[in-house]
Amino acid sequence: MRKTAHKPFADWQAEEVEKTFGITRLETLPILVHFKHLHLDTNHPYYSMIEGYRKEAEWRIEGWNEDEYKFLFISPFMKLVDFTNKVYGVFTQRPMSVQYDNGTKTTQGKVEWMLARGRQIPEQPHFFLHEYKPEKNRDNDPLGQLLIAMVAAYEINKDEKPIYGIYVNGRNWFFVGFTGTTYAVSKPYVATTDDIFDLFAVLEYIRGEMDKMYGVTPV
Repeated sequence: MRKTAHKPFADWQAEEVEKTFGITRLETLPILVHFKHLHLDTNHPYYSMIEGYRKEAEWRIEGWNEDEYKFLFISPFMKLVDFTNKVYGVFTQRPMSVQYDNGTKTTQGKVEWMLARGRQIPEQPHFFLHEYKPEKNRDNDPLGQLLIAMVAAYEINKDEKPIYGIYVNGRNWFFVGFTGTTYAVSKPYVATTDDIFDLFAVLEYIRGEMDKMYGVTPV
């Protein structure tokens, strides 16, 4: 019986993912172009709360370790967007794997944060957030790790719908769009500046896109 080689998500670099799966990086994609026109109105009910998160990050982000950044900033900030409903929701630290090279190799890993259909068992994931990394001590490729998870999800879903993702590098948040053969990365949204309001506006827009994908009727 032919043996299958295994490679963890953590070991992938973005260019390696491109070459292995025949993916091309573009300057932008239609699914990302709309983001630059999204801005949060000052009358938004969470505007002052988001400003509070921004001020806290501005003062403390350089000292946060990974868990502190995740629990004190990323988790409550993402919770404001309210991604959970009866059709899809947030899943964290869930395993995912996919075979490649004609089934001779497998890549697998635990996905830090994703949106997927289901209540207990995630199915059809279409949005990922990866790498709760602080300002210092980076020793891997966050884009590569996110991209391989997005590729795996696209192969598993088999619905030809785009995959969205975010990777976080300290105060810089990057949106990634993936269509199956091409991907693009947004400009950085700096969470310690007024970018945080545009960042939140994009997340709310993505929530609307997820509602469409999963057939959720707006309330």
